[in-house]
Amino acid sequence: MEEALTALLATVAGGQRYWVRAPQKVLRPYVLLNRVTGFRDYTNSGASGYVESRVQIDVYADTYTQTKKIARDIIRIMSGYRSGAIRGIFLDQERDLPASDAGEVTSLFRTSLDFIIHHTEN
Repeated sequence: MEEALTALLATVAGGQRYWVRAPQKVLRPYVLLNRVTGFRDYTNSGASGYVESRVQIDVYADTYTQTKKIARDIIRIMSGYRSGAIRGIFLDQERDLPASDAGEVTSLFRTSLDFIIHHTEN
């Protein structure tokens, strides 16, 4: 699933998309992906191979307008997508958040998206 999402988002944010952590000297804008949950399905015979994952995608940019444009591009690409191991992708939440932790000073803007992804295990 992670490889499929990375490929699916190849055109957003100039290809700057990373799982869990961005490089220290990353160019902006960029996108961070985190798999927040992964619920595996089981039958009486064992694991079915079906998984429902929640993936949080955070867009970081120098302007609010830029984060919103990239977030809309991600929604357009991902919402309702299905192919191969990906059985369906659905937007669950969208929110604007500070780009830093409390007490930190930054000029970055951040939009956060949560997607529910139904997929089979690799």
